[in-house]
Amino acid sequence: MTEQTQPGVRVLTGPSVARVYNYLDGGVDHYQDDRVLAQKLLEVAPWWPQMVQTDSEYRALAVDFIARDLGVTQFVDLGCGLPPALTGRRRGPRPEPVYEVARRVHDAPRVVYVDNDWMVHAHAKFMLDKYRGTAAIEADIREIDQLLAHPDIACLRGAPIAWLLHDLLPWWDDEAAHRVITTLREWSPPGSAIAITHVTDERIPEAMQELADRYAAAGIHYQPRSLREIADLLDPKAPWELLAPGIVPTSQWGVTRRPVVDGSRGQSYAAVINRAGGAA
Repeated sequence: MTEQTQPGVRVLTGPSVARVYNYLDGGVDHYQDDRVLAQKLLEVAPWWPQMVQTDSEYRALAVDFIARDLGVTQFVDLGCGLPPALTGRRRGPRPEPVYEVARRVHDAPRVVYVDNDWMVHAHAKFMLDKYRGTAAIEADIREIDQLLAHPDIACLRGAPIAWLLHDLLPWWDDEAAHRVITTLREWSPPGSAIAITHVTDERIPEAMQELADRYAAAGIHYQPRSLREIADLLDPKAPWELLAPGIVPTSQWGVTRRPVVDGSRGQSYAAVINRAGGAA
């Protein structure tokens, strides 16, 4: 969290989800409040860093699939978090940023990074200065109508768009999550895609409830969901369809593109839905 005490001055007032994840992922962009909360999470979920890493790997796999197999050239990374290129001593291999993955497939992809954390926004703008066709927006994604009206988003509507909601929906209540997904489905042109990861409370409900309680004590809403609840959020009714392999543990999504990983300990699901019509 942050607050603005006077024009142009921002002060850190508590832990940030992006910085907590940066700490869990072996990065260097975090502060004492972030580390304290991260250690409290690790007390009940020592496997949390592994899940963060698995979800990070999924983002790159989903971008490659959407760019290569669906032909999409425009990507909006909602709740992008701190860019992988700036995470310092990461635990395990570093996934490539969205732009770099898309650039392997298309000569001139367009990528917009969106986050409500001003520190994330500053990092993203710094990293993106050298890339043409990219932009960074500081915005509350729950204000979805305002976001879609932003010039850097509105200009994308003439062609299919890939919306990346990587570990984003659990931080919202049901009303906000349904509103954002529904609006994106209705607004997106044919050929567009929505890719998500979402933590689940089905496998170890007690630990997940304890995690949610510790986030809540830090002033952060956190809501793991069941497979049925995640499917209800996506609600891939025509003209949208759920692409193979469906809603599966994140560590098992895209196994044909990487070594097979045992998903028995996975605590999140991944999926991609696509709007019929094909890329232009």
